[in-house]
Amino acid sequence: MQSTLKRGLALAAGLTLAFGLTACAADTADSSTDGGNAEGTFASGDSDTLVFAVLPDHEGADQDAQPIADWIAEITGKNVEFFQATDYTAVVQGLAADQIDIAQISAFTYFQSQNAGADIVPIGAQITQEGAEPGYFSVAVKNPAATDVTSLEDFADRPVCFVNPTSTSGFAVPMGGLLEAGVTVADDDRFFGEEHDLNARKVAEGTDCQVGFAQDIDADPLIESGELEEVQRVQVPAAPIVMQAALPQDVQDQLVAALADSTQSDLTDAGVELNEFLTDGWFGFGAVDDAYYDLIRTLCTEIADEVEACRA
Repeated sequence: MQSTLKRGLALAAGLTLAFGLTACAADTADSSTDGGNAEGTFASGDSDTLVFAVLPDHEGADQDAQPIADWIAEITGKNVEFFQATDYTAVVQGLAADQIDIAQISAFTYFQSQNAGADIVPIGAQITQEGAEPGYFSVAVKNPAATDVTSLEDFADRPVCFVNPTSTSGFAVPMGGLLEAGVTVADDDRFFGEEHDLNARKVAEGTDCQVGFAQDIDADPLIESGELEEVQRVQVPAAPIVMQAALPQDVQDQLVAALADSTQSDLTDAGVELNEFLTDGWFGFGAVDDAYYDLIRTLCTEIADEVEACRA
């Protein structure tokens, strides 16, 4: 899906967001044992049930993540229930309040959850293609029929479609790039599509704005169809799957052993059938540690004046 498109452009905010992804892979198993305990606690209060959350970053997110939930059930031998998240903030609050045991979140949501008091441990981070390192792309796009912009500098004084105020690739990273380009987007010119696929479609339709941002898996099909045109593409830290540090140590060990450095074949070998969403956009999880997300922390210091979610 992404083979015909440019990759690896530099984002700014004083950073080179190639992120050194290979250097950040770490021994996640060691990090998961810090502070672990044999008995532990469960969000549901039931030792036979794990509560699993995903970000509502596209329509049908829970359904698309069902195979991962089924896989966690196979790994642990426990029931897995979805946490019904209405927005990103609900997941942040759920993790901070120990209402969620395991979650697939974004890099920025990981940062926010920790700031809100969540004691969570990254198990691994999403890999989107065979042979790739953890990471994905934030894509700046335009409606080719409505505007002739060619760079982020040209976004100045225009309405901009972002995903939502707590999105990594749909707001935090884009805002860093815009600020580095000397562009400040007024509050009245910030439109939020809430989900990446819907936001990409909004730009393609050109109703609220003719320029905006979305993650690659949602922007690329519209770029390939000619409905959108790419302006810039930046690699960002991969979305992590995390667990509560308060989970029993044996459960933590099971999750790390199975999920970190995993691939699609590990899931299918467990008897879980992949769906189209995972087949197209998820190849596996690569092991990462907490330090892998230091770039998000640094980015937030650069954009805190413009991004409320960066202000702890």
